[in-house]
Amino acid sequence: MKYLFRKSCRLGLPFALIVLASSLCPSQSLCSEIPTHLRGDGTVTIHRPITGERATFRYRDEKGDYDDHAFDEIAHLFRCRLTSEEHPIDPQLIEILDSIEDHFSADEVRLISAFRSQERNAMMRKKGRRVAKGSLHMEGRAADIEVPGVSKIALRNFAHSLGQGGVGYYSKRSFVHVDSGEVRAWGFGPAKAGRRTRPAAAHK
Repeated sequence: MKYLFRKSCRLGLPFALIVLASSLCPSQSLCSEIPTHLRGDGTVTIHRPITGERATFRYRDEKGDYDDHAFDEIAHLFRCRLTSEEHPIDPQLIEILDSIEDHFSADEVRLISAFRSQERNAMMRKKGRRVAKGSLHMEGRAADIEVPGVSKIALRNFAHSLGQGGVGYYSKRSFVHVDSGEVRAWGFGPAKAGRRTRPAAAHK
């Protein structure tokens, strides 16, 4: 799979300049809008415990260009655990994970739940899991994560402070949900304070 837009897509370029390129890739967040002082360094290490895989990706260079090969490898790591299907992963989701890793000076981000095929998502719904029929996991735009040595509360609060996409907190789960969809929060303070929110199943 090729990410044809990345060679011309640099951080900070107006979205209008990459509209044509967006038609070539399912990603809706071609360039990160994370403030510079919160943005990661373009390199992220991801560990997927379910498969035992760990890899470091240099996905963005010093000019702000995304690397096609790195995103192909990311898609492989994020593949569906049921079908092994691969899907392009939204660059902004990776930017979020990178920002989190760098903020906490962590060695890695643990990927608990990655891309889900339609088959896996349907299977989870049949088992009574609270997952959305149109989950962002099926679009390569969501991840459930942990950061070694970092509490769930600290993780969720920083992820929410980025102002990028959704953040979900589940008191009985070990992970925090992050995605590159619309800005929203559920399962913790911001939602109770009146922040725009939906039932948890609508986000996962």
